[in-house]
Amino acid sequence: MPTDFFFYFIIAIPVFFIVSGFFFFLQKDKIIEQYKQSDAVMIKNINGNIVTVVKGGLRYSKSFQWGSFDILLNQNSMFLFPRSLYILPQRCINLRFKLDTRNTRNPAVLTEFHINKSSVKLIYYPNHLLYAKSTVSLNNLNQEQVLLFQKALNRQA
Repeated sequence: MPTDFFFYFIIAIPVFFIVSGFFFFLQKDKIIEQYKQSDAVMIKNINGNIVTVVKGGLRYSKSFQWGSFDILLNQNSMFLFPRSLYILPQRCINLRFKLDTRNTRNPAVLTEFHINKSSVKLIYYPNHLLYAKSTVSLNNLNQEQVLLFQKALNRQA
């Protein structure tokens, strides 16, 4: 049995990524089960990207993440589950677009949205990043999916 630290490190890396991916998969199912409302809509496999811009003090940074999303659309909020192509899975994003906070989990407030013929752009300020603005662009939507977003977002109070 090898006692070399490097050997254990090489084995631990793939195990870590497999376990973390499995954890986020189970976490997604748990969130859907716990926070889904009776009239909620689940939209799967939506292509899009997340652009986060941090401007503050002497710091300016921009990050870009591309991938697909599964979306749980409730009456007062939406959960975005990124299915990214990156090594570490990303946590879910809960955007609240009404004053009602029931069935939400650490929500960020959706400040702006833009709906086009085949895309939706959601703009919010993440709670965990000071001086940051995130834009989620959902692309290649069909007409039915765009109407679901219009119906949910235009009912906001």
